[in-house]
Amino acid sequence: MLRNCKECGKVFSHPSQTLCAHCSKVRSEEFIKVKDYLQSYPNAPLGEVASATEVSIESIEEFIRQGRLTVIPKGANVTCAVCGKAVPYGRVCAACRGDLKGKEPIEQVRNDKESAKSRLHTMDTLRRRY
Repeated sequence: MLRNCKECGKVFSHPSQTLCAHCSKVRSEEFIKVKDYLQSYPNAPLGEVASATEVSIESIEEFIRQGRLTVIPKGANVTCAVCGKAVPYGRVCAACRGDLKGKEPIEQVRNDKESAKSRLHTMDTLRRRY
């Protein structure tokens, strides 16, 4: 599947990644810099980590949202995607995660509603009908 890189805009082919090989390598190197710095200075504020590693604050917050960092810098502003409360890591807080566990996946509900409204019939369905 052809797509444009989310960072540089170059065209590349990959079924699931959003970054080209070069940008993916750069992002991995940035992650390693941030992780190593936080292991050396676990109580460092977010701004200090960004300036010392030369990695943007947005990239560091994305690493936190992905749950890749075990040590979180002070002042990281990551919020729950559902309720908006501050979360230590990931995209959803523990309370919302617990609420969402018992529910159907949103994609499944959406697909069920769309298929119920759909008026498109395959040839096999039409042949069986007649």
